[in-house]
Amino acid sequence: MNQTDRLLFILQEGEGYAIEFKEKISDLDREIVAMANGTGGSIFLGVTDECKVKGINLTNELKSQIIDIARNCDPGIKVDLFYFDKEKVIEIRIAEGNDKPYRCKDGFFLRIGPSSQKLKRDEIVNLINHSGKIQIDQVLNYNFDYAQDFSNEYLHEFLRYCGINTQLATSDILLNLGVVKLENKKLIFTNAGILFFAKQPQKFLPESYITAVRYSSLDKFSIIDRQDIKGNLIQQIENSMNFILRNISVVAGITSRSNQREDIYDYPMVALREAITNAVVHRDYFYDGSHIYIHIYPDRIDIENPGGLYNGLKIDDLGKRSIRRNKLIADLLHHAKYIERVGSGFDRMKQTLNQNNNPPMEVQATNFFDVRFYKRLPDPMLSSLSSRQLLLFRIFQERQQITKKDVSIALNVSEDTAIRELNILLKMGKIKKLGKGKAVYYMLN
Repeated sequence: MNQTDRLLFILQEGEGYAIEFKEKISDLDREIVAMANGTGGSIFLGVTDECKVKGINLTNELKSQIIDIARNCDPGIKVDLFYFDKEKVIEIRIAEGNDKPYRCKDGFFLRIGPSSQKLKRDEIVNLINHSGKIQIDQVLNYNFDYAQDFSNEYLHEFLRYCGINTQLATSDILLNLGVVKLENKKLIFTNAGILFFAKQPQKFLPESYITAVRYSSLDKFSIIDRQDIKGNLIQQIENSMNFILRNISVVAGITSRSNQREDIYDYPMVALREAITNAVVHRDYFYDGSHIYIHIYPDRIDIENPGGLYNGLKIDDLGKRSIRRNKLIADLLHHAKYIERVGSGFDRMKQTLNQNNNPPMEVQATNFFDVRFYKRLPDPMLSSLSSRQLLLFRIFQERQQITKKDVSIALNVSEDTAIRELNILLKMGKIKKLGKGKAVYYMLN
């Protein structure tokens, strides 16, 4: 392999789960323990965060410094050094540690996406408890035959998404992406490699697909469109979006931001794409009894995937912290521009829902992770209502008149609570109060 071409490929690929760029050795111990606590990787000294080569000389003194920094971690970590003479870049190779967790003078760190993050107490305990847990996306699959099952077309399509142009041999590209291992001069694919680059991924992981269904009513018995969406993970994301686009409404409107004409959908496409990508990244591929589902109802869309929240995460942590169940899959989708900053997805969904005048999304996590999106509201004022108040408003849309007792039964609340919810809609001018005494009833205004 031409080492200059390899370095060029890595610079185009950018930082990721197993790649870190640093100009100098400051805080090098953090990056070393983060790699060792994860699945290993390489640190490239003499390269900026913007993937620009600045260069650094590998003197005997610097070599000793690097080795001492790694040795002084607790427990000590063995590193291998490689020097790119022409570019003056040092590669520090770190294998996955056998004695996790590792710490440096500043604490415990772990590789999360393309950055190293300091761990809190519960996260350290979780790392200890799960240090031997198998990551299914990184498991080698010996049933995959490179000559028969690999799709070169899918690989080059992936590289186009990444914006990578390289002269490296296919085997070298796959090794640098981390999706294969070399055993006895034979390429063995990981499950992540199969999910991205197999001609038929479902031949090896049968439940790794998405079922999308559209219903004509609020139950699951009136199906009017259905599709099992297979292929590689990028194809699944794109074809899921195509299914949704043909099954939701769109109107032409003028945007207040740019005063330009644009299509306005029932749901913001950015939020839906983010939710589907999250389902692909975070689903539990160990769970082989089900797969990802997209349910489209007249008033909402539900997206659910096998596997609840990852150990150590709570629903309140979404958008604040990021722990990925399938780190290699997440890293590949990050390079393909499907994932942006760590933990930014939920904030982006909330923002686009608000801009599109959709109610807030709802999230549930048991053995499955469910995200529910409600259809956009025709009246921007309604977007400030709670889920209970929105349900009440929909009841008004279906009935001519309602009493406080009707509201109490429909919402499963006391009559005092029913009155409070009705008063909110009254103050907004959305409903009107008619009658007197016990004959009081309410109607849409």
